Amino acid sequence: MILDTRPIAAKLESKISVEAKDFENRYGIKPSLHSIVIGKDEVANLFANILLQKLTALNMQGEVHRLPEDVPEKEIIKLLKDLSSNNEVHGIIINVPVPNWLNKNVLFSNIAIEKDVDGQNPYNLGMLMLGVEDHAPVTPLAVMRILDEYNIPLSGKNVCIINRTSVVGKPLAMLLLNRDATVSVCHTKTKNLEKLTKASDIIIVAVGKPLFLKEEMVSENSIVIDVGINKYNGKTVGDADFDKLVNKVSAITPVPGGVGRIKTLLIIERTLKNALKLMNSKDNQTV
Repeated sequence: MILDTRPIAAKLESKISVEAKDFENRYGIKPSLHSIVIGKDEVANLFANILLQKLTALNMQGEVHRLPEDVPEKEIIKLLKDLSSNNEVHGIIINVPVPNWLNKNVLFSNIAIEKDVDGQNPYNLGMLMLGVEDHAPVTPLAVMRILDEYNIPLSGKNVCIINRTSVVGKPLAMLLLNRDATVSVCHTKTKNLEKLTKASDIIIVAVGKPLFLKEEMVSENSIVIDVGINKYNGKTVGDADFDKLVNKVSAITPVPGGVGRIKTLLIIERTLKNALKLMNSKDNQTV
């Protein structure tokens, strides 16, 4: 089975569009998301453009702040603080990757906790460790939304995550543990990876290497969630060898059109929720 995310996306888009229009009619402004892109990374710039287009289509607005690769850190921090204190900005995201010389933790720490739509502020990551998922990273949440929508049981299941970053692997492990899954977090130093993947009920791959997950690494009962997106021989492909796996495994997400589509919408949905929460708080203060 191909885990097609189009029906999930259509339901999300319909809900967001209606609620965003109601928000504008009530408050006279549109929910607003600001993206920051540092440098010329193709993926970061592409995702910022996709977000901007989708925001417009869903009755919301956005702005992309494109900064040069050698921008001083203090200028980025000033921008983040200005956006965080602006009541007409409801979501802030730093598109990754950023130049290696920058301290990502310092940057993420300067995004207001309630406007951190990508869930990368260290406070929000820490709260996830305590089981609070309100501002969990959106890529892991997109994976969970797909599993939930397809009624894939997690309790007691063996799940192998091939990624250990704070963007995907670590927070995803927490979300899965909260649902009583047994989780193995794998990485470049993991030995006998094939043995672990074949023994897992669910494999989530996010290594940034095209066609990394091969046919011999899965079983007929495997459910494969492919978080990767790569350019390979002029095509967009995932980290799983989709063409070889689709007729072998129990279920698999496609690339493009899988996890990324839901991630984009969850960022927008969270921006809308932030806007509603901010304006409701203002309404309560005037009562």
